[in-house]
Amino acid sequence: MAYVEPPPDPKSEKKKSKAGFVRVRIDEGEQRQIVIQKAQIRDVEEILELVNGFAASNLMLPRGPQYLYENIRDFVIASDRNVPVYSLTETHEVLHMIVACGSLHVLWEDIAEIRALAIHPDYQQLGLGSKLIEFMKDEARQLGIRRLFTFTMTEAFFKSLGFKRQYRNELPPKVWGECSRCPKYFHCDEVGMVLEI
Repeated sequence: MAYVEPPPDPKSEKKKSKAGFVRVRIDEGEQRQIVIQKAQIRDVEEILELVNGFAASNLMLPRGPQYLYENIRDFVIASDRNVPVYSLTETHEVLHMIVACGSLHVLWEDIAEIRALAIHPDYQQLGLGSKLIEFMKDEARQLGIRRLFTFTMTEAFFKSLGFKRQYRNELPPKVWGECSRCPKYFHCDEVGMVLEI
């Protein structure tokens, strides 16, 4: 029986950024195996970490487990199927890590909101945000939804996908019902944007 060197201390290996994200080292030229699919109950904890990592920096609204469980059918995830993990054995294990998420929340017969779009910092600039939006647009079309809207702090990103800025008084009344429950209601710093599909 061959001696296998124990893995490094997980605490030192899982370095976290200021926002609390586990850092992932991606070597140049390394192929990623990213799969976009509907979220499942087992994904709730990872989605919470991702969304609340950005919420800690006031870049999006925080979410709690109850919200995620109640709305899990709204969520889409992108998971990297090729994140290497140290093992106590000689086998090479692979971790499936959720690196991006978003949700399509239907509000009325013809409108749905894109919420909680979050991309892990080490996976930004790979086009995952646009791929998630495309996935949700296809899902909206299948449901018969004709308009998508979002409140965002990244106007340029959504504008590049065809969304147009709309002032709050131009948004449908159903949107205001959602706004009234938001913690930012009296001092909102987000921009409303709409896309006709």
